[in-house]
Amino acid sequence: MSDSTDTTQSTGGTLGWESFRFAVAALLFATAVVKIVNMAQILTGGGLLGTMPRLVAVTAFEAAVAVYLIVGNRCLAWLLTLTTFAIFVASTLYAISMDQPCDCFGGKLEPETVVVIDAVVLLLTACLRPRRWQVSSPKLIRQLTVVTVVAGLVAGAAVWRYDVLLEKERSRLLVAEVLVGKPWPLNGQTDPRLSELGSGKWMILIARQDCGHCREMVAQYFADPETHRPGERTAFFVFGGRDPQWRFQLDRVAFDPPSEALLSWPDGEPYVINPAIFLVENGIVIDAAEGTESEQFLGALLSGRKPATP
Repeated sequence: MSDSTDTTQSTGGTLGWESFRFAVAALLFATAVVKIVNMAQILTGGGLLGTMPRLVAVTAFEAAVAVYLIVGNRCLAWLLTLTTFAIFVASTLYAISMDQPCDCFGGKLEPETVVVIDAVVLLLTACLRPRRWQVSSPKLIRQLTVVTVVAGLVAGAAVWRYDVLLEKERSRLLVAEVLVGKPWPLNGQTDPRLSELGSGKWMILIARQDCGHCREMVAQYFADPETHRPGERTAFFVFGGRDPQWRFQLDRVAFDPPSEALLSWPDGEPYVINPAIFLVENGIVIDAAEGTESEQFLGALLSGRKPATP
């Protein structure tokens, strides 16, 4: 007895969906690949997928849906596509409302563009509803097995990519979860002028030149640019100017560092979640906060309270 998925006669609507679902599968495969390739940018972009577990889960899910669209029952695949892209549209709208990247295309497209793409796919899927509604399939277990295997392989590839980043790009990943308990990478090996960061206690701040929130935070807590905690020095790195070089100051926190205090990156500009604060003791990062948690973390530090570790 043949599989009802294969014997369902195609009508105009079914034929349209039969063709369109392969295009949707290709789109989902492409977004999964882009996420793996651009993992560093996503993890430091401050977007919805800015944590490793969430990024791996979404990437594996996209690959799983793509595979099911190819090998699965056409009616169930249609329902799955509707549900998936409805979730994508809602998530992207949430990202827009929170002024965050959605990272759907690896941070390469603005959320406003992504939500249009997702909405178009959702609308076309709704219009191309299969007319012969048959969902029974003797091959369902085989199909789900294939989907599960592919999802596992993609998740494994994402984790492998992350391990490669940690192994080869650790000096460029200025990320709290990567560096806490590890040596601070911007030191005398990066630039002889940073050799002082290898000893003593330091509060290291990193901010983007055009970040309004960063400027407000600095203005609030460093009205006196030489503000520091007893027994601790400060280092301030500013990025996002007209060139990829970063400016820095030691023992002064202000957005007007000397033009000659520039850092060059022979291996590429570091990745950082903006703004970021690192507490370094004798060259080792002992605590850190980044993104939206930075201001509360900094306020607790300068008020003498023990900050809650993110």
